[in-house]
Amino acid sequence: MSGVIRAAAPLARMPDRRGYILIVTKSRDDAFTALFFGGLPPDLRQRLRILEFGRESLRDALAGAAAVIVMRHGLFSFGSLSGCAGLLRVPRYYFLDDNLLLLHQEPEVYGPYWDRYTDDNVRRALAGYQGVLLASEALAAYFRERRLHERLILFPPIAVPVLRPRERRRPGDPFRVAFFGGEHRRDLLVEIVHPALRRLAEVRPVELVAAGIGAERFPPAPRLTVASVPYDTSYQRALAALALRRIDALVHPTPPSRNNPYKNANVVINARAIGAVAVLSHVPPYDAFGASPPALVCENDAGAWYEALRTLEAESAAGDAIFARAVRYCETAFSGASNAGAIAGMLDAHAPPGRLAAAARRIVSALPLGADRLNQAARRAVRSRLP
Repeated sequence: MSGVIRAAAPLARMPDRRGYILIVTKSRDDAFTALFFGGLPPDLRQRLRILEFGRESLRDALAGAAAVIVMRHGLFSFGSLSGCAGLLRVPRYYFLDDNLLLLHQEPEVYGPYWDRYTDDNVRRALAGYQGVLLASEALAAYFRERRLHERLILFPPIAVPVLRPRERRRPGDPFRVAFFGGEHRRDLLVEIVHPALRRLAEVRPVELVAAGIGAERFPPAPRLTVASVPYDTSYQRALAALALRRIDALVHPTPPSRNNPYKNANVVINARAIGAVAVLSHVPPYDAFGASPPALVCENDAGAWYEALRTLEAESAAGDAIFARAVRYCETAFSGASNAGAIAGMLDAHAPPGRLAAAARRIVSALPLGADRLNQAARRAVRSRLP
């Protein structure tokens, strides 16, 4: 089985004849499309068509595509898309940033959604795919060791632009901490981070900006205010809203999980973008940062989180130094060079269909893709009527 492909950045402007790549995802505004494709050079980004499965018609876009990328859980959840693309001989690629093959072993953390992601099922589903885009070296190693596919392409996150430079706190401002993470992190936020903030608030005003979690989850405490920010499905819009709040620290508590070693430290991208210092749990992948980490890393107990946050609040120079390391880390680890090379390579390798071939694709795909869309609309209608 071949090794992992680390594509170089393209050296020349992409000519028009290369067509476009269709990306099919659950939501075009989510963190996955934004982090892994939004930072591509403009001449490559304009060659992408991002559509939502079950909400938008895929027929015409698939008919004219030079290739299609199936995102994350879409390997088994996007109806007839994969089979239809294979039948029409549209080159297929799969993107993955979590080890879904391990998530089904932890339903208490990630829910009962991943039963189909076994080695044998994934290997069979990927037969006929031209390549697999994987977000981390560790995830690529997992696929390689289990021979899940022969062509693995490294495709890490791309650092988003800095939305607010790091600034010293203004006189009278509280020490402002933000949470911007998934549901599986919320228990640790309440049980470990919040007690640390309560202790810190005994001597100075503190504000917790909690995205997607209600203030009622937190016991009231003197000098500690909680600002609950509604969940926003748009990653870029949600990040921009945080940047406006002058955040000092971005907390990212992480519970133990078999999936952790296969993830990226893209939380550093978020912290850098909003001018904050990331404070992270001492678990993979953050425990591998080394001697000069781009974040503060601490054990999962309230005392350790208190010490980390107290250091940031009291020592501005220490926070500035960590933030500077985060900027350098993002520029190196998340430059987007391998992503740009991979996309340019796909466009070089796969020509768009001719007029007759595209017309034939439309005819063949109309019924199965249309049925998928109707099925998804019916499911949404049922869910909307549930209490």
